Amino acid sequence: MKDKKKETIKEEIQARETEAQEKPHEEDSADTETNRGEPSRDQQLEEYKNKSQEYYDRLLRLQADFDNYRKRVAREKDEMYSYIAGDILLELLGVLDNMERASLSAADNGSSNGSASMKEGIDMVIKQLIDILSKHGVEEIPAQGEKFDPNLHHAVMQVDDKEQQEGTILEVLQKGYRIKSRVLRPSIVKVAL
Repeated sequence: MKDKKKETIKEEIQARETEAQEKPHEEDSADTETNRGEPSRDQQLEEYKNKSQEYYDRLLRLQADFDNYRKRVAREKDEMYSYIAGDILLELLGVLDNMERASLSAADNGSSNGSASMKEGIDMVIKQLIDILSKHGVEEIPAQGEKFDPNLHHAVMQVDDKEQQEGTILEVLQKGYRIKSRVLRPSIVKVAL
């Protein structure tokens, strides 16, 4: 039994030696095969490096495209919010105008206790409305004494005034407001000729 094991081990050793002797011949034949049109290992490695670089460049482009998309969506979201909020705030401007008229009317009615306290209450509501509007980025468009700008002002009257320079706003008939760069409502004004 021990002899059989020794013989088996010897046979395995011999088989491995013959394999080792045949392998260099196989590599030689592999080299000749690559010379017959198949790419060498260096060429394959170079090809894989090129593909890897191509995939890396594609990945960078996709990341840049996604980043641009994300920024564009955020900007569009801001603009949409601004327009929606602007429409709602525009409706509040009418309420503010009416409250200012009521305050002026209460002041014109005299200085009785009832009128004074009513004017004070109306002024508090006006201040509260202005605070709400300014919290949402709404600001009054400066007009009185400014140079007329058709993007910000709407002229409904022109008056010949020698004391003022041509195009100067003499009187604001209705206040104008804007939110960020968007004009919610232009100022309605009287302009010097």
